[in-house]
Order: sequence, then C-alpha cells, then structure tokens
Amino acid sequence: MTPQDFLRIAADNKDRPFLIVPDRRQTLTFGEFHDAALGLACRLQEEGLRRGDRVVALLTNSPEYAILYFAALYMGATVVTANPSLHVRDVHFVIRNSGAKLLVYGEETKHFVLGPSAPADPIRRWLMPRLNEPLFRIPWGSHPWKPLDGATPADILTIVFTSGTTAFPKAVAHRTTSLLGNAAAFNAAMGIGPADRFLHLLPMAYSGGFFNALLSPYAAGASVVLTPGFGARTALDFWKVPSENGVNALWLTPAILSALLKVDRDETGKAWCRKNIRKVFVGMGPLHLSVKRDFEKAYGVEVLESYGLSETLLLAANAPGASVEGSVGRLLPGVELRARGEDGRDLPTGSEGEFFVRTPHLMAGYLDAETSRVVAPQGEWFPTGDAGSVDAAGQVRITGRMKDLIIRGGLNISPVAVENILLRHDAVASVAVVGVPHAVTGEDVAAVIKLKPGRDWAAERPSLEAFCKTEIAAASRPAVLLCREELPIGPTGKVLKRELRDWAAAQASPR
Repeated sequence: MTPQDFLRIAADNKDRPFLIVPDRRQTLTFGEFHDAALGLACRLQEEGLRRGDRVVALLTNSPEYAILYFAALYMGATVVTANPSLHVRDVHFVIRNSGAKLLVYGEETKHFVLGPSAPADPIRRWLMPRLNEPLFRIPWGSHPWKPLDGATPADILTIVFTSGTTAFPKAVAHRTTSLLGNAAAFNAAMGIGPADRFLHLLPMAYSGGFFNALLSPYAAGASVVLTPGFGARTALDFWKVPSENGVNALWLTPAILSALLKVDRDETGKAWCRKNIRKVFVGMGPLHLSVKRDFEKAYGVEVLESYGLSETLLLAANAPGASVEGSVGRLLPGVELRARGEDGRDLPTGSEGEFFVRTPHLMAGYLDAETSRVVAPQGEWFPTGDAGSVDAAGQVRITGRMKDLIIRGGLNISPVAVENILLRHDAVASVAVVGVPHAVTGEDVAAVIKLKPGRDWAAERPSLEAFCKTEIAAASRPAVLLCREELPIGPTGKVLKRELRDWAAAQASPR
C-alpha cells in the first residue's frame, strides 16, 4: 500500500463510521476524520511545522491524538511519542533529545511542560485544541493544499520511544511506506476488512496503540471504538463499551488477558463475547500457553497470537481458524526468518537459535540521542534478540529473549518454558523466571511467583518445591523460589525482568 492508496480510503469510505468515541458520544466518519486531519495539518503549518520536521506528542488517548498522527502523515512531518505514563525524567529526556520543532500537549499532560519543574528546552509548546473547535472542520474537498504532496519513500512518520530495558527509553523510527506496507500485509493475511470493528484500549504513544489498533484498521476500512485505555475500572466492566458499540474484534496484550481472567465476573459479558467477538489478536509480549487456554475456555473465542518487534513491526501471526498452539503463527508475506547458532551460522529446520529477520518493513533506524539523527541499522539481516525455532510446516515458535536466556553451566535454559510449567500449579497466579549469579555455574534459575488470592507462601512453598521436582527437568529446575505480592509491570504491560533480576539476586543467598 502506497501513501496515495491510503488517501483513497477516505474517499471510498467517506460516509462510513471510522472512529467512535463513547466517552464523548461522538462518531467520526472516514470523511470527517480525514477532514479533521487536514484541518490540524493546516494549523500545524501555521505554527511553523514543515515537511520533514518533528513534533513531540505528549498526549493521552484521544481522538485528537489519532488525528495528529494522520495530520503528520498528510504533511510529511514526524510524530515523536512521549508517553505520559513514563517517569517525568524520561518524558523530559524524550523532549530534550527529540530534535523536534514543536511540542503538542493536552490538559492532562500540561504539568510536564508548564510550571517550575518544566524543562527549559528551546522548543515551542502548543496546547492541542479539542475536536469541537473550528480548526478541525474543513469541508470535504475545500482544504487549501494537497495532502502528501511531494511524499517520498524516505519520509519518516513515527519515532516511538519504547519502554525498553535500557537506562533511558530508546527511539525507533519508521517510514510511512513501511507502516502502510506492513498494515496491508497483516490485514490481508488476517482477513481484516470493513466488517470489523475494533476496541481500542492500548496506549497511542506505543506502536500497539497507533499501528496495531488505529492505522491498520483504517487501512482495511474497518472501524475503531476508542477508549481512554485499560485499567482496573475497565476490567471490572470490560464488556459494556464493546456490547453497546458493536465491537467484534479486539487487540489485547497478554497482561490484559490475565487481568480479565482474574477480575472479570460478568457472565453476561462472557456470553456476549462468545456470540459476537470474531477476532482476538494478542501481541506486544509473550503469551503463556496456560493464559491462552484459560481465556479461550472462559470466553469461547479463539486467541490469535502474533509476533513482532518495535523495529520490525509485525512478522508472523496466527490466522483465524488456523492457529497452532504454542506457535506465534506463520510469517507474513515478504518476511524471511532464520535461526542462527552462536557461531552465526544458519541452523537446520526446527533447531533453536537466535532469530534474524529480513523484512521490507524494517525500521528506518534508531534515534541517536546526542545528534537527534536517525541511524540506519547495519547489515541485511536484523538480529531480533529472540530465541526460537521454525518447524517444517513454517510455524514460528518463541522460547525467550536471548538476553533473558539463563546459561547455567553452559546450558541454555528458556525462562518461558519454565514459566509455562509453573503456571500449571494451582496456587500460581503469575510468575517470572530470571537468572541470578552463581559462583560455580555462572547463573542459576530463580522463579519469582505471585500467588492466587487467599494463598499463603509458607503453606504453598513445599508443594511448589515438590511440583518443580516432578514436573521440571533437573537442568532447568529453579534453585531459588521467591514470592512477591505483585510483579513489576512496565507501561506496555510487560514484566520488568531487569528489575526482577536485581531484586531476586539480592534476595538469593550467596552461593
């Protein structure tokens, strides 16, 4: 899909609903959404923004945030994301190193940029207007400039600061053509089209919230029901918004699946889900097999796991009606994947190694914090950092992150494999397996466990130890069992294993 193909979507679907915003009792058709993006683009040009310039988006989920992405696309500008759920230190880091000309903020985020604690960076600040203001209303066909005029394949649409595992967030830049091409490939493989209506509850400051749940549905002519995001209150009454707004497709994370299994007691909602939800896509993190099975049993809907990285976008996915348990699916068209050993050589089919990928949708590069320039990746094959295998049938299986692999006495141990086994124990609500230092073997295996409500650690520990002896091979068996009331979770719903490693190492006795 080219940017010009993308423009035709608004014309072909002009009067069909695209963005439904229940909190505001507001619906925008494709034509109205397109016009609003044109209006905002005109206003941003008045603020001095030009093709190739960057604008920092410091916003919470809202129709205005969605429109900003499209306004930037139309005028050839770049949106740099600053997630307000990050620490204020990290938000200021993003602003300071963005290389942006303009900072757009909202009423909910003005405390980051106004007042005595605001950074003194020489960047112009602009308060995002509300959707009901006149600048968003340009009648169809009357805008004073041509969107995408002068567009090139080199145009960068997004620079997304990820939650990552580094000291500060890292920034991944993607071209418009890569984003649109990957969206088209995924939509075609998954059969997504105008009949689909997605529930949007992922943070727009990350790829999942913009690319998976907004851009891809738009590219397919599908519609989106926008919510502020997922939280404790959302989970307790999860099915109200979907049932009242005709939702039939979901993009969720493994953390959201787990949360719903724990707190959703709405049997009416579950019955509605079985009858009305046709597609549940899950990504943005590893999905434990037990969570997948439990969710499918409780809600009567197939869970379609996918695989991708911020740097590569979506690489593989399970198609509706063809998902394979334990697999993240088949590769999307145009994507090549190889498993390599420590010597860098390709491994035989079915062998486990580090994944290297070649894809037409690879990022433009990382943002260099010192120069604010985008540095292109080196080499033809991109190292994913993930460990796994591809079988003879083309099914892709992930066993863990290479950096998360535990090397005990020269033996590679997959934390995900151990976690999947421990989750079968009746007392375990969630678990994270990490490596801790060991004087002889280099590393040892530690399992950090969150118990189900009402369970006592002292009472359950003997049972867990016996379970490990019978269910986990000695080479992979945890030597350290620890309990926490909560596992640390980052803004994208992923367990912060770096934090857990440090905590577990401090708790474990020196050996």
